[in-house]
Amino acid sequence: MERLPSLNAVRSFVAAARLQSFTAAALELHVTQGAVSRMVQALEQELGLQLFNRNGRFITLTQAGQGYYKEVSHALELIATATRKIQQAERAQALQLVVNSAFAIRWLMPRLPAFQRKHPNIDVHILSSEAESGAHAETSQLTIRYGKGNWPGISAEALPVGTLMGVVCSPELKAAKTLNSPADLLGRPLLTHTSSADTSFWAEYFTHYGLAQPDLALAPRFHQLLLLAEAAMGGMGFALVPLFLFQAELNSGRLVQAINQTFTSARGYYVTHASGAAHDHKVHVFKQWLMREAEDCYQQTEAIWQTA
Repeated sequence: MERLPSLNAVRSFVAAARLQSFTAAALELHVTQGAVSRMVQALEQELGLQLFNRNGRFITLTQAGQGYYKEVSHALELIATATRKIQQAERAQALQLVVNSAFAIRWLMPRLPAFQRKHPNIDVHILSSEAESGAHAETSQLTIRYGKGNWPGISAEALPVGTLMGVVCSPELKAAKTLNSPADLLGRPLLTHTSSADTSFWAEYFTHYGLAQPDLALAPRFHQLLLLAEAAMGGMGFALVPLFLFQAELNSGRLVQAINQTFTSARGYYVTHASGAAHDHKVHVFKQWLMREAEDCYQQTEAIWQTA
């Protein structure tokens, strides 16, 4: 291939020719005026032609410069257009994934680099949302949602994580309170995770153990699981959480199980998408990877909790 001049030199020449000023070209290119001048001089030396007439601070194109400017400016426009097209095509391939912050931070993000290494051509865009509605479930998008999987018009497949629930608190709170069974939690400070009054984890918990649900109208209420866990670690009260998300805190002792009893919730995490999205290659690939990772997580963590 015939040797081509420096692209930076050509860009400097085109900017200076269009603006009729080395100084203005330097401002546009975010370099010094001297750098533009040197680039143009190097280009002239390489071509063996004078491209500009110089009269003090003023410059005008020579006849050769005018012809060269017309050709190379068009070539740069073609390069810019091709670059925009390929970037837009790449962005169109991005997978839009909506997920709540706790699942994203504690479970998904540590695993995502491995997916990117295995599938470098699939760009994953993470959108954080605590909502359990299907508002984000578009055709080219996956949503990881918490619930019972009964969302009308939405394809939902259960991830085998997040159903095992346990009561946790700070070590200091456990030491100060004697708890042996779920009934001992009645009258204790309970922290709730809910986005509305009727979706508290505690309702399912006390029903599971055949206990009357206490009045939680004045209980501290948290919309995000991470905030709920922080409050529990701070000693504010007892929190009911999916245990797999807080394995690190339990291992370090920042959180402890308030009582040994755990239960399997009817709710859990689901990967959902609009009808027809499964035919999208990137959706199919990411969903299959997600299911395998969740199965591995279940075998390593929840199975351990259930047999402990």
